[in-house]
This record gives sequence, C-alpha cells and structure tokens, in this order.
Amino acid sequence: MAITKERRSLLVSMVIVVFFFNFHHLQVMSCPDPATTNCTDQDRKLLEFPLNLEYLEAEFFLFGALGFGLDKVAPNLTMGGPSPIGAQKANLDPLTRDIILQFAWQEVGHLRAIKKTVKGFARPQLDLSKKAFAKVMDKAFGVKFVPPFNPYANSYNYLIASYLVPYVGLTGYVGANPKLQCPASRKLVAGLLGVESGQDAVIRGMLYARAAHIVYPYGVTVAAFTDKISDLRNKLGKAGVKDEGLVVPKFMGAEGQVIGNVLVGNEFSLSFDRTPEEILRIVYGSGNESVPGGFYPKGADGEIAKSYLVTVGRFGLDRVAPNLTMGGPSPLGAQKAKLDRLTTDVILQFAWQEVGHLRAIKKRVKGFARPQLDLSKEAFAKVMDKAFGKKFVPPFNPYANSYNYLIASYLVPYVGLTGYVGANPKLQCPASRKLVAGLLGVESGQDAVIRTMLYARASRIVHPYNVTVAAFTNKISELRNKLGKAGLKDEGLLVPIAKGAEGKVLGNVLAGDESSLAFDRTPEEILRIVYGSGNERVPGGFYPKGANGEIAKSYY
Repeated sequence: MAITKERRSLLVSMVIVVFFFNFHHLQVMSCPDPATTNCTDQDRKLLEFPLNLEYLEAEFFLFGALGFGLDKVAPNLTMGGPSPIGAQKANLDPLTRDIILQFAWQEVGHLRAIKKTVKGFARPQLDLSKKAFAKVMDKAFGVKFVPPFNPYANSYNYLIASYLVPYVGLTGYVGANPKLQCPASRKLVAGLLGVESGQDAVIRGMLYARAAHIVYPYGVTVAAFTDKISDLRNKLGKAGVKDEGLVVPKFMGAEGQVIGNVLVGNEFSLSFDRTPEEILRIVYGSGNESVPGGFYPKGADGEIAKSYLVTVGRFGLDRVAPNLTMGGPSPLGAQKAKLDRLTTDVILQFAWQEVGHLRAIKKRVKGFARPQLDLSKEAFAKVMDKAFGKKFVPPFNPYANSYNYLIASYLVPYVGLTGYVGANPKLQCPASRKLVAGLLGVESGQDAVIRTMLYARASRIVHPYNVTVAAFTNKISELRNKLGKAGLKDEGLLVPIAKGAEGKVLGNVLAGDESSLAFDRTPEEILRIVYGSGNERVPGGFYPKGANGEIAKSYY
C-alpha cells in the first residue's frame, strides 16, 4: 500500500520538472576520450573560447593607449560584433602608455592567430565602462568606493584594472592545454600562453615596484588592491586558491622563503589552471557560468560559453536527462521564458532540484514514463481565464516576462507540497516517510521562494490586465479551492486579517491553516486541480491525456 501511495508523487514531480526546465540551455562539459573524440572539433571549442578574453584585452588595451579599438585598427576581426560599451582613452604616463600599446597590438595578433586556426565568432558585447570596473572594485572590497573607481583616471588605476585581465586568460590556457589533441593546437596555445603570461608578469612587475603606494583617494595600497582582486577571483571561481596578490604570507611564497609574490604560482611555482566554467564565473562577476554580467552583459560567445547561457535553450528532460522520461512524449508548447537574471538564477536551481527529485523517487519505486504534458501558452491562458471568469486580451503568456512566469510558477510547487503533506500519514515504511519528508522540505521551500518574490511585488499592476500581482494569486488560489472540492486549502498573498497568522496580519507570504500548518490534499483533489476539470476522471489542463500511475489511472 505504501509503495502504491508513493507513486502518486511521481505525477507531481513530473509536471514540475518539465515546467521549470524547458526555459534553460544547459550542458555539462565532460572530459572526452581521446580515442573516440574528433580532434578538430574538441580543439575547435577549446580554441574558440579564449577569443572572448582576447577581444576584451584587445579593446581595453587599444582604447587605453589610443582612444579607439578594433573598429578602427582591425574591423575585419570583429566580424560585425557590437562596439564595446564605455571604453575610453586612459590618462597614462609615457612608459605605461608605451607598454600598454605594445600589449594592444599583441592582442590583435592573438586574435588573428586564433582565427587563422578556427573560424571563431563575432566580438561579443563588452562592457569596459568605468561603472563596470567600479562594480568589481566595490565587490572586491565589500564597500562602495567614493568616488567610484575609475580605471582610466591615471596610470596607477589603469595598471590595477589591467591586473584583472591577462592573468585570467593565462590560467585558461594552462587549463586548456592538457585537453588539446592536435599538435598544431598545442603549439598555438603554448605561443599564446607565453605572451599572456609575459603581459601578466609585466603588469605585476610594474605594480610590485609600487606595492606600498597609497592609491588616492581610497587610502589603500597597490598591494592591498591586488590582494582583494585575487581574493574576489578565487571566491567567484569556486575552485580554491588559484590567484594570489603581490604580497603573501611567507609560507605561500616561493618555496616558503619569501613574502614577495611578483609572479603567482602553486607550491611548485607552476601556473595555476582554470576551466572555462571558472573563467565565466569570474568575468561575469556572478560566480555562475550560467548568469552573464560584468564585462559580458549579454554573455560570452562560442559553443562552450553558450552552452551555459540559461536563457537560450528550448529543451528539457529530453536533452538533460532522457533516461528519466522512460520514453514518454515530449511536452506540448513549452518554450524559453524572458527572465531577468535573479529569476533565471532561482528557476535554474529549481530545475535541477526537480531532476534530483525524479531520480530520488525512481530510486525508490520503478515509476512510469513521462505523461503527455501541455505547457503551452494556451494551457496557462485557459487557467487564468477560468480564474478570473473572463477572457484576457491578449491571452496570458507565462513566458513573456519574469512577472508572468512567477505568477505561472505560483500554480506549481504548492500543489505538490499539499500532496506530500496528504501522503505522509498514509506511508507505512520509514524509508518512504524519509523520502517524502525530504521532498516536502524542498517543495515547500520552492513555494516559499516564489511566494516571497511575488509578495515583494504584491501591489504591482500586471500589464496590460490592470490587475495586481496579489489579485492574481488570490484568484488562482480561489480556483484551486473550487476545483479541489475539499474546502479552503489555498490562500493568496493577502488575506482578511481573520485568516492571517493568529488573526494578526493581512500578509500571507506562506499559506497555512488556523495553526499555521501546511494544508493537505489527496491524489483525487490534485487530479481535479491539474486537470482543470474539477473531476479526477476527466483529464485536461496540463495533462490532456491524463496522469499516469496506478492511482491516477484507476479514475479513468
């Protein structure tokens, strides 16, 4: 009996995982087997990726020294990509300008060399504005500098800003080299690495000579700037210590003998390595290879970088975990949503959590194939029309923006939450109860996050319907109560004070009964709701052909 009751949780996790997952482009990099991998294709991806950094370095150094960039000196290399945002000529002393100009032309050569080997891609959108660098420095120090840090103001500032650039590329080349199959590719990377490491060494050498200099008007030494920048890159990279400033504790210096650290290296004084994922986390400034920002507001380019851009995909389980579908049909009408960064980040976490839920349940019970799901705009529009008792014009589109998507998401985890609450007392096995408690903990958390994000926007008018976010949640909850046919088990974000926690508050960021305990639902109630028919025997809604499993099929 316990196993049978448990199977119904598959239905809930199935709809949640596919709903959340169809809006993200996700791939996991693996280490290919050299014996079975196409050398050219493998190397192509690894050689294309650093073009992102070479573009950045070329533009930053060209503008810093000359006041203009690739659009003027080598427009063919841009392949029509957009001009960088905010780049400008720096106020440099003659020596610094001389060296930076050399670096600039070297970077033009690097772009030519890489594109001679691989086709490459157009220059991505780069943000080299004062604001972009100021944000990095504020983040590194955990305070907002006044005035904001300006990399173009003088030679000290420019060299500190330059400390951000070649070293990241250097570690990327060190990381890529062992993965390259072709001698020609390894030769190219060795050549690039030799000059990139040299550029980093020159910058560190010039800064080291000024390590004790106080950077005006911040009252911070040059050495402290490098330490903070390196700490930030380690934090963002999420792969341990692979970055060190100009002065380190003696035990971290070369052979544990010196505190000076003009060149950074590991315990053997070898260069650190970084993966493309680590590099993206750093240059995006987000600590997440799937969340663009920083110097790449629209994300980096190339197959490796684009595989992590979570807003460009149109697939779900069929791509990321086809074994979990057990051959069930692909969902109808699911598509990518236009989400802001925070919403994207949160929904991506939910997506992977749901994959974990499917794996956990199927580890306990055999399960069944994914049922036919309807996640089309039309399916959601019908729910909203039904909730409000009128036809919205234009039809509600859950994928149109973050507000609509969060409102549509309000439909999902809470139903699963109440189902787990209802199932728990009926389970006989301790292992089953442990599984359901674990599922319930995360499902309730997902619902809480969605409700909180909506609660913060409760009074916002949803365009073009002239209805507040809170009103949407109230209408959806009322519809679910009506369809469930089991009394009040659903509440919106704002309630009469008598229904608030202990009858004291109007706000209802978390729904609960008179004791602030989560409501429960039976499988029958859940089917009535997700079918949209109010009848567990009449499929429809998100399950046009009905749900699967013994419990659901017993009502056909």
